[in-house]
Amino acid sequence: MMNYRTILAATAMISSVCAQEIVTLEKIQIAEDYTAIDERRDNSIAKRIIKAEELTQYGDSNALEILRRTPGVTIPNGKGPASAPGKGYTVVMIDGEATSTGTSKRASPLEQISPDMIERIEVMTNGSAEYTAESMGGIVNVVLKKPKAEGRTLAKVTVGAYGEDLSETAYVQREGKLDKVSYLVNLNASNNIKEDRTDIVTDKAALDTDEERDERSKNRSVGVRAKINYSPSSRLKILYDGSVTFNHDSNEITSTTMTEGLATPTSRYRSHDDATNTMLWSALGAEHRFGDDIFEWKAKIHSFEESGDLKSLSTNSRKEHDYVLSRFYGLQGDYTALRDEHFIKGGFELKRSDQIDETTRILNGVDVTSVNDKIQMKEDKLSLYIQDEYTLNEGIVITPGLRYETLERDYGATSNLGYFVPSLHALFQVTPKDNIRASVAKTVRLPRLSQLSASTNSTLDENSIHRPDVIGNPNLTEEKAVSYELRYEHFFADKGIASIGGFYRSIDDKIENMIRFNSISGRYEQTPENAGEGSLWGLELEVKKSLKEYVEGFGLFANATLQDSSITNTLTGVKRELLQTPNFTCNLGFDHTLKGSEITYGAAYRYVGGYDDPQEYFISQSQKGYGTLDLYANKRLNKTFKLQFNVKNITASTVETTSRLYDAGGAITQTQVDKEHTKPQVLLSIEGKW
Repeated sequence: MMNYRTILAATAMISSVCAQEIVTLEKIQIAEDYTAIDERRDNSIAKRIIKAEELTQYGDSNALEILRRTPGVTIPNGKGPASAPGKGYTVVMIDGEATSTGTSKRASPLEQISPDMIERIEVMTNGSAEYTAESMGGIVNVVLKKPKAEGRTLAKVTVGAYGEDLSETAYVQREGKLDKVSYLVNLNASNNIKEDRTDIVTDKAALDTDEERDERSKNRSVGVRAKINYSPSSRLKILYDGSVTFNHDSNEITSTTMTEGLATPTSRYRSHDDATNTMLWSALGAEHRFGDDIFEWKAKIHSFEESGDLKSLSTNSRKEHDYVLSRFYGLQGDYTALRDEHFIKGGFELKRSDQIDETTRILNGVDVTSVNDKIQMKEDKLSLYIQDEYTLNEGIVITPGLRYETLERDYGATSNLGYFVPSLHALFQVTPKDNIRASVAKTVRLPRLSQLSASTNSTLDENSIHRPDVIGNPNLTEEKAVSYELRYEHFFADKGIASIGGFYRSIDDKIENMIRFNSISGRYEQTPENAGEGSLWGLELEVKKSLKEYVEGFGLFANATLQDSSITNTLTGVKRELLQTPNFTCNLGFDHTLKGSEITYGAAYRYVGGYDDPQEYFISQSQKGYGTLDLYANKRLNKTFKLQFNVKNITASTVETTSRLYDAGGAITQTQVDKEHTKPQVLLSIEGKW
């Protein structure tokens, strides 16, 4: 069993290795260095680690696209409300900071992170006291690159085509060292255009309609990020991390509806959504070393501001202007100490969050803004934690932890919460190549401030079962769960792995998005509610293996998650599965490196299973499973330049969702089928390092 001092030495070695030029990039890398697989084997808490060289292979344009193919993470495709980032259980963090996917009506912070900015992605399948209590279903931590090399520049230009629409991305990074100051600065700029079609068939009261909806979206983005480390001595390091990103999003929808038996369109409408937003990130901290002890602190200010105009250009002219301003201020500190067989961590975080949501609504020239359309919200939060990695003997490590969080919220109404969340992880190293892991953790899932807002996020003339107005719920309470996991891991000599694990999660006050038809307004509305008590259980399989004994430079990877669930709705008494939860997801692929020609190519297939939700509140919904196939090839031209070619979504996957509306007697009164079509995307990039 590798002890902590060895791990710390290995970490230093990894930093040295990462500063060198990497010529051969492979998904399955056979190396003698301390690799991600080695780190995964020795870590006391179950953690998947995906390194930087794996993240850029498949042409993903941002961190959100990367997470779609990450094992253990479910972020669905599609444009309906169920497709919002963060719909599932897993919390996503950036450098240990929880991201908010509910602040903006349009953008996610994950979409502003280029894969070239990422050092690694860590996936922890169960909660840990060190991070956050809101770790239901695990934690994904996106770790961004830090200054490492002296005088290195990276530049990358990518051009692509999505159907007939072109896209361009440019990324430049410079890192270096000036005396006691090391720095990393990167600039990322992109211009993306996409046009997709959705076919909608509605059968209502024996009257069939066919709607063709074309959606054309444009995004322009530019961002700058800087990380600066100042080391006046071996015992002190001062760190600054700052970034600013500007975005302009434009989305235009054109729809034509034909009714059966009529020669001319029943209706046409066109809507336009135009928005700009600015994201600011600033953090100043320091790392103090006292022998084997380390104290780290960080003061941070983050800000997001968005202004948008949504217009319907149909007969009933609707206009909306929305404005969001979200800021949070925080101070955190962490202390780690090595004491014999104990590796102790403890810390605190203080955070203040402020958010302003304002919407102005105009209908046919008349201001119809309501009192709920202008809301100010704030939250004060204190977190404390302590965690101990204790080596019982050469083959057993247990990691108990306890986290306490308390917060006060004011969103028109007020709430005060406080909760303890204990966790326990155990690692049994049966042999140098075989691990058994077990863990139990209590977690919570807090409603986002936007979910508590009574304001309506309108879909204007797009309103349907699949595109309802979204309204918050001030009465929403936190979701609580206890999660259990058991996992077996086998590590191959060639740095491969095979694992099998099971999980069970008992959930109280499960938060789900309920869709209803408002007979007074004639519109569909979606509201988050505490549905009831439930459970989720499943099986996870994973294999990553080099097959060099059969084909030199060839490797396979595969993983699958099978799960089932149950919940009893408190209001209706209906027992069913969790809403919009697929029972099966998998990833399968290969990589092959032709070392003589320095060419690497590969393919990855991802499949997301469907779901079939029963009738509730007179509505039922189901979705068919869908798969996407991505291909890549890269060629090392010389020590400086590399050329890469990608074809994403070569299967041109279609997301098909069916909803049914029922009357009080249980008879179907309306059926709506949406087919969201996508297109293959071709990308060509050239990268240089010098």
